[in-house]
Amino acid sequence: MNYNIDYDEAPYTQSRREFVNLTDFDHEQLFNLTPVRNEIHQFICEESKKAWAIQEKEYLDRESNLRAQMLFSTQLLASFGISLPQVEHLLKSVPPPMQLEVLTQKRSELINKFAGTSAGKHWMMCMKMKGGWKYVAQYADGNSSRLNLVETETFLTTLDNIAIIHDLIRGRAHKYGIDFKVISPESVEEFKHCCKYPEKAQLILELLHRYIDGQDKPKRSARPMRAALESKALIEAPTWDFVNREFGNWCKIDSSSYYAYTNMEKDCPYDDPLFEEQLDDFKKYR
Repeated sequence: MNYNIDYDEAPYTQSRREFVNLTDFDHEQLFNLTPVRNEIHQFICEESKKAWAIQEKEYLDRESNLRAQMLFSTQLLASFGISLPQVEHLLKSVPPPMQLEVLTQKRSELINKFAGTSAGKHWMMCMKMKGGWKYVAQYADGNSSRLNLVETETFLTTLDNIAIIHDLIRGRAHKYGIDFKVISPESVEEFKHCCKYPEKAQLILELLHRYIDGQDKPKRSARPMRAALESKALIEAPTWDFVNREFGNWCKIDSSSYYAYTNMEKDCPYDDPLFEEQLDDFKKYR
């Protein structure tokens, strides 16, 4: 169903609408900006340790890769959350049962427009590679950049818009202070038999999504499930089929790894502070 709901967006200069088919993994790789912002924050921290006399020369050297990276880093971090009021308005204008469908539709529309701009297309090409933002920085802020101020602002605003909507769809609404649930009633019902207290299934699933979504290593993906089991909030691990459907195969955990890390007959493979933090969180539901 097309709800045809829109709100103010930055103008798309010299753009056309593309129709892009992306997998869950593609969406996460291209539009989960948390890892990118993390990397950029670390980059800025390292650069800030240099004496100003050195930084001054880098800023003045228009051929410098570092100059382009510093400019782009500042712009990308400064644009974080700029589209949040628009997304909140969209949610308020739609009945809760329709919100997920409308957000998914809006994300697709924005990505299709984004892919029709030169900068958007470049982002989607480069961000498939590790450290891709550095090449986007050169494209956007390098000495030979052909982007004007309007195009740069449009690029950053649209990217932020897509990223926020993507975070909401992937269950990361909590970091924006938005009360938005993405778990289906069918998933909650299927999950209840795993819980010590079935009435807490929704809350446990939400917490699992909070910790699992976005993980890209098998051991990290399984950590929250093991914490839930060790805490006694879960009396048994859900099947691999359920986990694969609920959390998506983009979390890169195969069935053998999943069952190995959640096998309660074996010693717990986790002894790190993050595991202890997750364990404490799940104890609230035991």
